[in-house]
Amino acid sequence: MRKGEVQIYTGDGKGKSTAAFGLCLRALGHGHRVRVVQFLKAERCGEHVMAEKIGLEISQCPMGRKSGPCARPCPLFIEAEKILEENAADLLVLDELMAAIRHGCVTLDEALSLLDKRPENTEIVMTGRRAPRELAERAALVTSMEKVKHFFDAGVPAREGIEY
Repeated sequence: MRKGEVQIYTGDGKGKSTAAFGLCLRALGHGHRVRVVQFLKAERCGEHVMAEKIGLEISQCPMGRKSGPCARPCPLFIEAEKILEENAADLLVLDELMAAIRHGCVTLDEALSLLDKRPENTEIVMTGRRAPRELAERAALVTSMEKVKHFFDAGVPAREGIEY
């Protein structure tokens, strides 16, 4: 992989994690080493089933969103640091990192310091609503997903294979 960049997928619309997983597939297709760390997500979803089939390693929060802040420092954050220290991924996705910051699992300073530890060849993708300005300033790409219309508003529940 060439020089890595920092990307953020944020906003109130659907598709942040979906976009990140699409990028994972693209990188894997080119033989890159890819890791995903999912903060505040404990459910097993379709992407986990497929990840096992294609060898994509995903680390998940054992507690999920319904819990309060986990142990400090966050074990998933420590894992992300180790991945970077060992230069073990060409693409590292930090899914729902923004939620982890809002819930107090990870501090903004920790997230910024993680970017400082990024090897030059590692691409980092961070997802989640309300990305802090300080992270957005450090990113080379920031995409905001905007909800224009959503079927949830009409009472349609989350659907297997589409939302999870």
